[in-house]
Amino acid sequence: MPTLETERLTLRSLRHADAAEFARLAGDWAVASMTSDIPYPFSERQAKGWLTPVRGEVRFAIEHEGRLIGGVGFYRRASGTAELGFWLGRPWWGRGYTTEAARAVLGFGLTGGGLHRITATCDPENVGSARVLEKIGMSREGRLRDHLLIRGEWRDRLLYAALAQLR
Repeated sequence: MPTLETERLTLRSLRHADAAEFARLAGDWAVASMTSDIPYPFSERQAKGWLTPVRGEVRFAIEHEGRLIGGVGFYRRASGTAELGFWLGRPWWGRGYTTEAARAVLGFGLTGGGLHRITATCDPENVGSARVLEKIGMSREGRLRDHLLIRGEWRDRLLYAALAQLR
C-alpha cells in the first residue's frame, strides 16, 4: 500500500506498534460512539486484530508530526465501488485533519485505486462527519432508515457518494 502525503499529514500502513495508541484513541467513548464498528470498550488486544486489513480493505493510519492520530480507509467491493470510513482521536478534532485525510483517500480511490464510486455513511447526529463528507465533495443521496444495528440499537445513517467521472 502506498504512503500518501498531504500538507500536514502522512497516511501510512498501520503497524503493530500502533496497537496501544490506536486502542487509547479509538477506545474513547466520544470516538467509538460515532462509528459503526469500533467496539466500546476497545482494548489493545482488539486493536491488534484491526492492524491487518482483511481482503478488500485499504486502511491508512493518520499520522501528524510522527504521531498516530486516527485512521481512514475504504472497503473495496468487487463491483468497482467502495465504502469510505474514518475516525480521529478527540484531541485532534476541529483542526481539519479528518477532512484532509479523507480527501486524500477519496482521491486515491477514485483515481489511482481504480474505483468508480465511493460511498460513506454517518449517523445523522454526527454533524462533524457529515460536514467532512460534504467538504471533500461527496453528495448526500439520502437517509437509510434503521440501516445498522449498533450496540443493540437500530440506527439510521446518512448516505453520501462520489463518482470518479465527477472528480
